[in-house]
Amino acid sequence: MNILDNTLKSLTPESTLLYFLRTLFGSAAEYAVYIPDSGDVIVLSKGQLVFLVERGCADAMIKTLPQLAERKIIRPVDPQKIDYPDELKALYVETTGAFVGTLETALYPDEPQYPSWWDAPVPFAISSRGVLRLNDTAVSMFGSGLEKMNASELPERDEFIVRLEGLNGARFIAFRKLRPGIFTVDDCTDDLTDAQDITWWAAVGQTWIHEIEAKGGKWQRLSAPPEGRKKNIRPCEWQGQLQGYLDVQMPGRKKSVPPKLPKPEIPQPSEIQEVNEEPIQPEPLSARKPDDVISNIGPQAMALLVSGQSRENERDYVL
Repeated sequence: MNILDNTLKSLTPESTLLYFLRTLFGSAAEYAVYIPDSGDVIVLSKGQLVFLVERGCADAMIKTLPQLAERKIIRPVDPQKIDYPDELKALYVETTGAFVGTLETALYPDEPQYPSWWDAPVPFAISSRGVLRLNDTAVSMFGSGLEKMNASELPERDEFIVRLEGLNGARFIAFRKLRPGIFTVDDCTDDLTDAQDITWWAAVGQTWIHEIEAKGGKWQRLSAPPEGRKKNIRPCEWQGQLQGYLDVQMPGRKKSVPPKLPKPEIPQPSEIQEVNEEPIQPEPLSARKPDDVISNIGPQAMALLVSGQSRENERDYVL
């Protein structure tokens, strides 16, 4: 492996323009090309790159070239206007790394540069030039649904998980970075489902513990139950494997005592006050008026009212 190969390995979109220029001189290429994950390809001549370095952009990163072109600080070269692009060398930088090729590659930037071990029987994915591609092994395992994703929206982390919707439900695919823009892919659906199940039961356990503490109870985790005591000791298992014991102690319940009613106070003789009640005077009889009914009774009926007379005597009296 020569010096140029080592330099190309360390050349990334995060490298400075000064380092880009030095590598360009060392590669004997005439053009510097940056292929972003999204947007237009930036093609610069060697002289243009020297101009940027001299203008104070030496420490600017390669990935800022699209912004510099947008601000009109530099005008990229149109490769279609260059004669014989298949005979001119160019130094390329993209997410997956750097390589030297002909300028003709800049005319057709849609196809990524695959590594030599791309066809190995291991599921690989490459994120480059705005697309996500899988090797044949990955396609046979997951289908081509992953390739429909926008590569520029993938998280910029060494490891991340992508949700893939399918006919049989959702699947979760784990991406692990091998080198910039190249990942191994693996189905982690079962592992993630188990993790979600563990998280759920952990949340249930915390809720129960908080309820115990709110009621004044105490708990502790034990590796073994104390000798001679089994009450309130709960074995904790997960998928048939003993994880330990939980000792829960709740405060005893107090018996409810009815409230004491105050005893009625009996007044002492000295406290009894004599009440002088005035005698009730009978109301005077008013002069009664003659009963109108009696005044209308005739002599015969009046005779019947005489004491000792009856209806039978009435007949004798008439006779």
